[in-house]
Amino acid sequence: MIMVPGNGGVLPDRCLDEASKGNSVYQSSLRAVAVVGLVTTSLVGGLSSTALADSDPTAVGTTAQVIEKATGTAEILSAPAPGTALPADAGGEILLTTDTGDRVSIGLPETRNTAGVKAGKGTTIYPDAARGADLAVQTTSDGARALVVVKNAAAPKEYGFDLGLPAGAEAKRLNNGSILVVRDRVPMGLLEAPWAKDANGIPVPTSYRVEGNRIVQTIDFDEHTAFPVVADPNWRAIGAAFQKIGGFAKAVAGKYADFQHWFNSKPAWVRLPIKAVMPGLSLYDIWWHFNH
Repeated sequence: MIMVPGNGGVLPDRCLDEASKGNSVYQSSLRAVAVVGLVTTSLVGGLSSTALADSDPTAVGTTAQVIEKATGTAEILSAPAPGTALPADAGGEILLTTDTGDRVSIGLPETRNTAGVKAGKGTTIYPDAARGADLAVQTTSDGARALVVVKNAAAPKEYGFDLGLPAGAEAKRLNNGSILVVRDRVPMGLLEAPWAKDANGIPVPTSYRVEGNRIVQTIDFDEHTAFPVVADPNWRAIGAAFQKIGGFAKAVAGKYADFQHWFNSKPAWVRLPIKAVMPGLSLYDIWWHFNH
């Protein structure tokens, strides 16, 4: 459910390509978003052989195939990127470190502390770690995904993910369903709007709600849903890009008319990241969420 930039970019490729055609400053500012060294013993790299002794490798492999069919494999890294660590078991946390040294953690919604098993193209599976569901994580070039694989209609419809945030940071739900993490009126990270897919690739209604630093995902399946259902909370770190945009925190803290004037006066390499990290929101929505 969570992502940290390792490729120096925080925008979708289409936005980066569009902006970079005419502005090298934009590229260099985004390339400043680099992740630095979180070194931890909870990395999953060497777990496969041990964990497989206690797990059914056929079932784990099948779960990985189901997940990777839903997520695709183009973004998956075979090992965690620098600054990212995956839990050795389902009771641990995904750990992320930003280029400013801030650390963020995400807890999985486990009810059974099973060991992680690497399978597929780089997906780590925690078999039967939640009631009626497998859990999984993937690392990508700009963060990490936490995934829930719901096996049948008897499984719970809600899954809670505990966020460990730096002092002063808070999570806010945006109008498009995503979760923005903010500190001192500057965005730190974004949980993208949730999605869920059934076994046929058909979307299943899903949403987040915020309970302090706990994010609860609701998945509205029923007895007619084709199981398994794959649901994906996905984190991207975005704070460094905003810290490179001089005056953002001051502008967004004022009146809307002042923020609008500030925004419109800036070049594309400033406007594009602001819009891209909060897709689907109007400029007023962006301002509003920093002031309420």
